[in-house]
Amino acid sequence: MTRLRTALVMAAAGALLAVPTAMGTASAAPVAAAAVKAPEPGCAKLGASGQWWADIHNACGHTISASVEVDGFDPSCIQIGPGGVGRIGLDVGDEPYYAYEC
Repeated sequence: MTRLRTALVMAAAGALLAVPTAMGTASAAPVAAAAVKAPEPGCAKLGASGQWWADIHNACGHTISASVEVDGFDPSCIQIGPGGVGRIGLDVGDEPYYAYEC
Protein backbone atom coordinates (compact mmCIF):
# COMPACT_ATOMS: atom_id res chain seq x y z
CA MET A 1 0.00 0.00 0.00
CA THR A 2 2.84 2.39 0.77
CA ARG A 3 4.44 1.89 -2.66
CA LEU A 4 1.11 2.56 -4.36
CA ARG A 5 0.58 5.74 -2.32
CA THR A 6 4.14 6.92 -3.09
CA ALA A 7 3.62 6.24 -6.80
CA LEU A 8 0.35 8.21 -6.82
CA VAL A 9 1.92 11.15 -4.96
CA MET A 10 4.85 11.21 -7.38
CA ALA A 11 2.51 11.09 -10.40
CA ALA A 12 0.36 13.91 -9.00
CA ALA A 13 3.43 16.04 -8.24
CA GLY A 14 4.77 15.45 -11.76
CA ALA A 15 1.45 16.50 -13.28
CA LEU A 16 1.30 19.66 -11.17
CA LEU A 17 4.83 20.67 -12.16
CA ALA A 18 4.20 20.01 -15.87
CA VAL A 19 0.98 22.09 -16.10
CA PRO A 20 2.48 25.55 -15.34
CA THR A 21 5.22 24.97 -17.92
CA ALA A 22 2.71 24.08 -20.60
CA MET A 23 0.48 27.00 -19.67
CA GLY A 24 3.42 29.43 -19.81
CA THR A 25 4.43 28.18 -23.24
CA ALA A 26 0.89 28.35 -24.60
CA SER A 27 0.32 31.90 -23.33
CA ALA A 28 3.60 33.23 -24.76
CA ALA A 29 2.87 32.17 -28.36
CA PRO A 30 -0.34 34.22 -28.86
CA VAL A 31 1.32 37.35 -27.45
CA ALA A 32 4.20 37.10 -29.93
CA ALA A 33 1.81 36.50 -32.83
CA ALA A 34 -0.37 39.46 -31.80
CA ALA A 35 2.63 41.81 -31.83
CA VAL A 36 3.30 41.02 -35.49
CA LYS A 37 -0.30 41.64 -36.59
CA ALA A 38 -0.83 44.87 -34.65
CA PRO A 39 -2.25 47.75 -36.72
CA GLU A 40 -0.39 51.03 -37.04
CA PRO A 41 -0.86 52.99 -33.82
CA GLY A 42 -1.89 56.63 -33.82
CA CYS A 43 -3.71 58.79 -36.33
CA ALA A 44 -1.15 58.84 -39.18
CA LYS A 45 -1.70 56.16 -41.84
CA LEU A 46 0.48 55.69 -44.91
CA GLY A 47 -1.49 56.11 -48.11
CA ALA A 48 -0.38 55.95 -51.73
CA SER A 49 3.24 56.70 -52.64
CA GLY A 50 5.38 57.11 -55.70
CA GLN A 51 8.76 58.39 -56.78
CA TRP A 52 9.52 61.52 -54.73
CA TRP A 53 6.25 61.56 -52.68
CA ALA A 54 3.99 59.77 -50.16
CA ASP A 55 0.48 60.51 -48.89
CA ILE A 56 -0.33 60.45 -45.18
CA HIS A 57 -3.96 60.14 -44.08
CA ASN A 58 -5.07 61.61 -40.74
CA ALA A 59 -7.57 59.06 -39.36
CA CYS A 60 -8.48 61.23 -36.33
CA GLY A 61 -10.73 64.21 -35.68
CA HIS A 62 -7.94 66.66 -34.76
CA THR A 63 -4.93 68.20 -36.52
CA ILE A 64 -1.68 66.21 -36.37
CA SER A 65 1.95 66.55 -37.39
CA ALA A 66 3.21 63.48 -39.24
CA SER A 67 6.01 62.03 -41.34
CA VAL A 68 7.02 58.69 -42.86
CA GLU A 69 9.75 56.21 -41.96
CA VAL A 70 12.37 55.64 -44.68
CA ASP A 71 15.92 54.31 -44.73
CA GLY A 72 18.23 57.15 -43.76
CA PHE A 73 16.86 60.53 -42.66
CA ASP A 74 13.08 60.79 -42.37
CA PRO A 75 11.39 63.74 -44.11
CA SER A 76 10.32 66.75 -42.01
CA CYS A 77 6.91 66.59 -40.32
CA ILE A 78 3.88 68.14 -41.99
CA GLN A 79 0.56 69.26 -40.50
CA ILE A 80 -2.58 67.44 -41.60
CA GLY A 81 -6.09 68.55 -40.67
CA PRO A 82 -8.80 66.28 -39.25
CA GLY A 83 -9.63 63.47 -41.69
CA GLY A 84 -7.36 65.03 -44.30
CA VAL A 85 -4.53 63.77 -46.48
CA GLY A 86 -1.12 65.42 -46.71
CA ARG A 87 1.53 64.79 -49.34
CA ILE A 88 5.14 64.66 -48.19
CA GLY A 89 8.21 64.90 -50.41
CA LEU A 90 10.82 62.14 -50.50
CA ASP A 91 14.43 61.94 -51.64
CA VAL A 92 15.65 59.79 -54.54
CA GLY A 93 15.40 56.10 -53.65
CA ASP A 94 13.33 56.63 -50.48
CA GLU A 95 10.58 54.08 -49.97
CA PRO A 96 8.17 54.78 -47.09
CA TYR A 97 7.56 51.93 -44.63
CA TYR A 98 4.89 53.51 -42.42
CA ALA A 99 3.55 56.89 -41.26
CA TYR A 100 3.91 58.21 -37.72
CA GLU A 101 3.01 61.26 -35.66
CA CYS A 102 5.79 63.65 -34.69
